[in-house]
Amino acid sequence: MKTIEPKTNHIKSFNKYLLTFLLSVLFTLNITAKINIEGDTLNDYLSVEKYNLEKLLFTYAEEPNNENIDINDIEVFEIEEDVTLDFDASKYLPENFNALEGKNDLDWSTIELIEIEEEVELGFDTSKYLPEGFNALKGKNDLDWSKIELIEIEEDIEIDFDVKAYLPVGFDPYKGMTKETNEVVVIH
Repeated sequence: MKTIEPKTNHIKSFNKYLLTFLLSVLFTLNITAKINIEGDTLNDYLSVEKYNLEKLLFTYAEEPNNENIDINDIEVFEIEEDVTLDFDASKYLPENFNALEGKNDLDWSTIELIEIEEEVELGFDTSKYLPEGFNALKGKNDLDWSKIELIEIEEDIEIDFDVKAYLPVGFDPYKGMTKETNEVVVIH
C-alpha cells in the first residue's frame, strides 16, 4: 500500500479553513450569549420596568381603535426615600439650634414691595409706522358713562326637559313686571 504525504499547500489551506470555521463559531456563540443574557442586576430590572411602563402608556396612541387617555386616569405615585446620613449632624450645629426659630416672626406689613418696571426694547423705531401726531391716550377720559344706558339682552334658553313639572301650580315668571320697550345700544 502506498502512502501519500499531504503537500504543504493542502495543509496551509486546511488550516485557513479550520481557523475561519473556529472564528465564525466563536463569533456566533458570543452573539447568542449576549442575546440570551437574562437581566439579574438592578439596572436591568429597572430598564425592563421602564420599557413596560412606556409600552403601557404609549401603545394606546399608536393603535387607532382606542380612544385618547384622559390625564386624570393616570395615577402618579411619589416614592419617598429615606435619607440616611453617615454622621451625626447635631455635632456640627451650635448648641440649642432650632431650625424653625423665627419662622413666623416676619411682619409683612412693614415690608414695602417695589415693582420693577422693565423697559421693552423692540429694536426699531415705532414712530415711523404710526400716523403724524398719533396719541395712544387721546380720548381716554372723553367717554361719559352716565349717558350710556346699558341694557341686558335676554336670550331664549332651551332646556331638554319640561320645566313645568318642577314649578308650582299657577307659576307666572312675569307677575308684577311691567312691559317696557327695550332699546339695545351697541358700542363699536
